[in-house]
Parts: sequence; structure tokens; C-alpha cells
Amino acid sequence: MLKRGLLAAAAVAIVLGATATAVADPPGPVGTGDSVINLAGGFSYTIISTACSDSVTSTESGLTYPMPEDFDANILFNAGDEYWLLNHHELTEPRAGDFQGDAGKCAVPEQATVDDGDSDGSGSISRLVLAKDGTTVLRRELITTGLHDLCAAGETPWKTFLANEEFPFINDPELRSGWVWEIDPATGAEKRLTGMGRFSHEQEAYAADGSWYLTDDRGNYQYIYKFIPDRRSDLTTGRLYGLLFNRTTNTGTWVGPLDPFAPEADMIAQSGQVPNATNSFAKAEGMIATASSAARGGNAVVFSESGFNTPTSTDPGRVWRLTDLSQDLVKGEVLVNGDFARLSRPDNLRYTDAGDLFIMEDHGSSEFALAGGSNEVWVLPRGETGAENLVLFATLPNRFEPTGPWFSNDNQILYLSVQADPPFHSRVIAVEREGGNFNQPYDH
Repeated sequence: MLKRGLLAAAAVAIVLGATATAVADPPGPVGTGDSVINLAGGFSYTIISTACSDSVTSTESGLTYPMPEDFDANILFNAGDEYWLLNHHELTEPRAGDFQGDAGKCAVPEQATVDDGDSDGSGSISRLVLAKDGTTVLRRELITTGLHDLCAAGETPWKTFLANEEFPFINDPELRSGWVWEIDPATGAEKRLTGMGRFSHEQEAYAADGSWYLTDDRGNYQYIYKFIPDRRSDLTTGRLYGLLFNRTTNTGTWVGPLDPFAPEADMIAQSGQVPNATNSFAKAEGMIATASSAARGGNAVVFSESGFNTPTSTDPGRVWRLTDLSQDLVKGEVLVNGDFARLSRPDNLRYTDAGDLFIMEDHGSSEFALAGGSNEVWVLPRGETGAENLVLFATLPNRFEPTGPWFSNDNQILYLSVQADPPFHSRVIAVEREGGNFNQPYDH
């Protein structure tokens, strides 16, 4: 059912044209009004999948299950007379002595009948088969099972899907989890990309220099990594480097090559420094190639440093841009500094083709009071920097988390996952702009 994003006129005014107006925080009462997301005026959405209540058929076994919980990344593939929206599920398999937080959630066990060398977890990848209107669901399929704690994703230039495993199993002596996996969107076949390293993967970005840049979201200070494949279209092997970043000068140097099976330990051994507040980043999250004339591409990357609470400070996080990636001295600049009032805990990122940056928030349960009681979606308009220029696009009720933003090729639709905790269920939605598309300006 198509639902109109609800906005109280007294709460917010956003004029999407030449006239600039102030944006009030937040748009409408949090936790009331719309049941999924409170959008800015002029936007509406369609729910295209709901966890647990929808059925999904495994292409591996032919069996049908309730749709797994915790939708995350979305990537849209053109498949002739239909679209495939691939989405993976951020689920861990509860094991004795390991993480138990996903116990009881809708999940699908691994469907492989023989050991296929993957993580043996309950993370899976679903394929929503859509008609050419981009919102009508033709089929719901589960094409890959047996992975672990899948977070943000990437797309290769040759149109495959990169699934990132976050927070490896604690009890994993064979080191089967904590990798990036390349997935064939047509068959679901999986390939472990060992060269990209074993750590808590959030996301990677492909830059114009042919290298891949990766974030480590283990929840403490960690390094940014660079992977140079031996062959551009084969990501299984290559050289992995870590960025030793000087937070005083906002410059960094690459250290390596590193051991892909223990990159953090090797980084510490080679640099002589443990990651900390002076040389790395506090919980790096989403990463994307920077916007140029077209947003998909460029010689720089943008990533979110989510920040975290310490005994002495509360860091709301920020969004960075790294340039001169192939040079001896990498340069960094802050695009937006968070302050809890307008942006905090930045996570997933996505550019429109016109260069507007969508920023998703992800707050811990202890931080919602600081952030006004909700996760929010912000837009940094093209060419702008600074929190004062952010435009508020949406707030989410019930502490829902926005994840996996992805635009259709014509920029008519924003696909978005909405993660929820019990008693609510996660959803994938398709957001549309009334009478326009997402490349139109966002004024503030």
C-alpha cells in the first residue's frame, strides 16, 4: 500500500526549489504518525517487503521460509525485463559462548547440503524480483545462505554484489567469518575475497585509481584499509594496506602490505602504533566514492566516522572525505561535524547522481535522549559542507534504523531498509518524490 509521508506543517517546512527556508527538528512527533518513517513533504513510499510476514523461497533448496529479519544493504541490478533488488540480512547465528543478540529472530539456516567453505552462519542474501516500475514485487527469493552478520554492501564494475561480514564469530578457530564475499546476483554463487582481509567489515568503495577502500566497524578506534587487487576484475588476491592517519594534520600514510588473515595485528607490528584517537577513526561505517560531476566515481572517498561514548567524552561523529588516495600523503577533510542537535552517529551514505549526499543515523539505545529520541536521515546538498547546511529528510519512529540506501538508475526511487527490534519487523521500502526525482535540489 502506498503511504504518504506525514509531516506536521508547524513542525517543518522544506521547499524543494529555489526558495530556501529553515528546517525545524524533527518532522512530526517521533513514535507517532506514520508507522515506518516520517518523510519530508513531497515524498511517499511503498513497502516492498516485510520480515517474518512475507514468504521467501530458497533457490538453493526450493524450500519456503518466512523472510529473514534485519534487512540491510540494497543494490539494484537490471535483469532484462525485470529488476533484481539484492538485500542481505544482518544476522548472526546464536552459538554457545558467542553473540546471542539475534536469538529468536526470523532467520533461515544454511541450505547447502555439503560444506561449501563459507561462514556457516545465519546471514543470507535475498533477491526481490521487481517489475519495471521498480515497486511491484514479482517474486521473493533467497539466493545465498550460510554467511555471517552481513552489513553494508558494494557493487563491482562488472555487476556483482559484495557482502560484508561484520563482527566475526568469537569462537571461530578456522577463521571462516569476517570476510568480504562476492555474490553472483543471478546464481547466488559466493566467492571469498581473502585479499580484502579478515576484520569487522562495514563497507568498501571503488575509487578511480582502481583500488578498493574499506572501513572497519569493530566499535573502537580502527584503521581505514586499501586493497589493490592483482587483477582489476578478480578481487580474491592482492595487496592490503592500512592508513596511519595523523589527526593533528589530517594527513595519512599507507602501511603494508599486510597479512590479510590478521591485518590489524600486522598493522600494529609494522607501524609500531596501536589504533587510538590520534592515528585512526572512531567506529568507521559507510563509505562511498566521492561525488564529482557524477556521484558514482571519483578520485576520493567519503566515509562516516560514527564516534562513540568514552568515560571522558561523548563523540557524535562526523563525515570525512579522503583525497590523494594514490599519493604518499593522503589528505583528509571533515565535510560535516556532528553535534547531536543536527547530526550524530552517521552510518550509511549514498550520493545521488547530482551530488547530494544522503546520511543515515544509527544511535545506540543509550544515546536516543541526546539525539532527540529518533534516528534521522539528512541530506548534505551538493557542493555544501557543515552541519548548518544539512536538510532533514526523515525521522524514524520507534527507534527504527535506516540502512542500505540505493537509488534506481533513473533516480526516481530511493530503496531503503528500515531495521526494527521486537515487537516490530524490518522492512524494505521504495521512496518516491511526487512530481520529480532525487536529482532535484534540496534547499535549506
